[in-house]
Amino acid sequence: MAIAPRLRELTEGSDVIVGAGEFDFVADLGKFMPMRVIGMLLGIPEEDQVAIRDQIDNGLRLEEGVPNETEYDALASAQVFSDYIKWRAEHPSDDLMTELLNAEFEDQHGTIRTLTHDEILGYVGLLSGAGNETTTRLIGFTGEVLGRHPDQRAELVADRSLINNAIEELLRYEAPSPVQSRYVATDVEVHGQTVPQGSIMVLLNGSANRDERHFPDGDSFDIHRDIGRHQSFGYGIHLCLGAALARLEGRVALDEVLSRFPEWEVDYDKAERAHASTVRGWETLPVRTA
Repeated sequence: MAIAPRLRELTEGSDVIVGAGEFDFVADLGKFMPMRVIGMLLGIPEEDQVAIRDQIDNGLRLEEGVPNETEYDALASAQVFSDYIKWRAEHPSDDLMTELLNAEFEDQHGTIRTLTHDEILGYVGLLSGAGNETTTRLIGFTGEVLGRHPDQRAELVADRSLINNAIEELLRYEAPSPVQSRYVATDVEVHGQTVPQGSIMVLLNGSANRDERHFPDGDSFDIHRDIGRHQSFGYGIHLCLGAALARLEGRVALDEVLSRFPEWEVDYDKAERAHASTVRGWETLPVRTA
């Protein structure tokens, strides 16, 4: 499946951002493009994608002043996909859901088998949630940060070869998923202190991305920065599965916006921050283009 050309088609299909004099980086593009991409990859009909995205958003949203006392249940949240999996089992296609249904592997007991319905359900729920939310926030930050740095935005307009590094710098500078939690499987020593087995560690990868020991002047935004490796996708065996796709979506979205609107100004009076449990960014980010 050729992803990049399809991404451009999906971006071009967002009529809201063409010739309106204003548009919303999140509502009109950030929520539109990732949803269509994940729906396409999973094989979810377009007419159902908006409702599924909204359900995922609601599952992650926090209310101001209301404590979050409910544990997020990924499998329960993914139940919306159950009927699609059953239907796809009888109607295979060129999508990830079909691949998951047919994949064979050796489990921890040495048995060669396929995934159970609930295993596929949890995996599809994870992909849909992660693929929608984080990329949406990346696109929102792209509009906000480049709106505050018009000189660097002008460089991108003039030289599109700078877009790849600009997206990496945006990911470093404003991590869409700034915290990760890990279960400690064995006793481990960190900076002279023993963290016992069974502990939960919360890793502030958003903070690590601005560590002056690795990123000089880390609180500044610079599309020419020699980044090396940031931590926005994690590291090691738990590196974000969708990192390459998120990067590609970010690059295509930015390139297409710059082709339409070389200049914009963020309307902060109408912009609104997202209140979510695992991601950070903008819920709405309206900009004026004329």
